[in-house]
Amino acid sequence: TIDMNDLLNSILKSLSNIDYIRPEEIPNIDLYMDQVTTFMEEHLQASKRYPEDKILTKTMINNYSKEKLLLPVKGKKYTRQHIIQMLCIYQLKQMLSLADVKALTGREDVDFEACFNRFLTHKDRLRAIISSELAPYLDTDLSDPNEVLPFCLTLSAAATYMQRLCQQIIDARAAESE
Repeated sequence: TIDMNDLLNSILKSLSNIDYIRPEEIPNIDLYMDQVTTFMEEHLQASKRYPEDKILTKTMINNYSKEKLLLPVKGKKYTRQHIIQMLCIYQLKQMLSLADVKALTGREDVDFEACFNRFLTHKDRLRAIISSELAPYLDTDLSDPNEVLPFCLTLSAAATYMQRLCQQIIDARAAESE
């Protein structure tokens, strides 16, 4: 049988190992697209579910540019601001539509570096909250499908609540600007 306590502790430990690129780790020089994809791939390996997953591809970057999720690129080089913007897109697209991501990142009046630094602070607090909130589930028997399903449904509902909260904030901002 799978020990739920060991599994949750292992999962929480793996969550704390998820890589986030800190703005100070981003080179102070502009990068070509291949350099951007290599940089992201090297620094965000731990956030992959499967080894073959791609963090960021040339096609993704081109699509983000076409859809105006990214600020316009001058020449063929991407600035620190672009890279931080891509990090924001990478995080947001995990649960939001590209239209919602665009509403948040496709703006020239956003200080992406300051916003991303605030996010890094908030996510550390969130990880601690999640750890304490999972404590009541440590007795879940993961070998019993009748316990696993409700536990996963509960986790899914929590993710849905957070997703809806983001969507409603985006919708409220859009209504306010009309």
